[in-house]
Amino acid sequence: MTETCNISRTLLRRIATAASVIALAAASYPALAQTQTDTSAAVTDDGHAYSSSTDWKAYLDSDGLEGSGTPSPAPKPAAGQYGSNNRYPGYGGDRWSHIAIEAGGGFTAPIGNDVRDGYDTWGYNITAGAGWNFTKRIGALLEYQFNRNKIPGATLAAIGAPDGNINTWSLTIDPIVYLPVSKSLGAYVTGGGGFYRKVTNFSAPEEEEYCYYFCEVGYVNETIGHFSSNQGGLNIGVGGYWKAFGPDSNAKLYAEARYVWVDSPAATATTNGEGSEGLIPVTFGIRF
Repeated sequence: MTETCNISRTLLRRIATAASVIALAAASYPALAQTQTDTSAAVTDDGHAYSSSTDWKAYLDSDGLEGSGTPSPAPKPAAGQYGSNNRYPGYGGDRWSHIAIEAGGGFTAPIGNDVRDGYDTWGYNITAGAGWNFTKRIGALLEYQFNRNKIPGATLAAIGAPDGNINTWSLTIDPIVYLPVSKSLGAYVTGGGGFYRKVTNFSAPEEEEYCYYFCEVGYVNETIGHFSSNQGGLNIGVGGYWKAFGPDSNAKLYAEARYVWVDSPAATATTNGEGSEGLIPVTFGIRF
């Protein structure tokens, strides 16, 4: 009886041991199978390694996950932003922007002995020029200016001429230096010299017949005497400008005043003359 019990107990222990081994093997098999799968997937037939893990998605950006394999280009900076390649208009290689052009007109006031001796009085001027902008602040212009001033009535009465005027035109070379205050506003200094021609005319109304569809008699001023001179002269002036069409435009509206000195001859026993002439042309116009 005792032997039978011992045999039974021994058998039960063996059965429990076997069951424990089987359970342990069953629990370890999935992990072992996964390890074998990952290991076998890491090597191909030609000996090259690769990863079969789903972590390959981590190497793609959001565009790649959506089906686009090409990364998006970096955005370009907007024109005019800080750090972009901003340049003064025309001074980065555009030769046409170096060309300077101006046109204007205004009134002219006499000064000096012209006023003291009663040679001439107020008049008008027309100015035009062209040149070259070396930089955005420095340029030079070849300028033509025409000034026409009236001769005072007292002077004409003393001479015995009903009417008269003094025309002074010039062709000068004038450097210019711009002094910007802001992107749209600024000042400038200019001046130079060159050739001046001064012509004094005396005129009187004369009767003249006009014939179109019918004839009639009228009066026009005819020159009854004049004298002229050619000489050198100088000018210097200051002005202000406004870029009315935008801060990046080359066009500038300007207003300026200059002092003009003309070395015209004085009257002698054999020649007519009024002596040196002083004028202040005030001009308004546009400059490119």
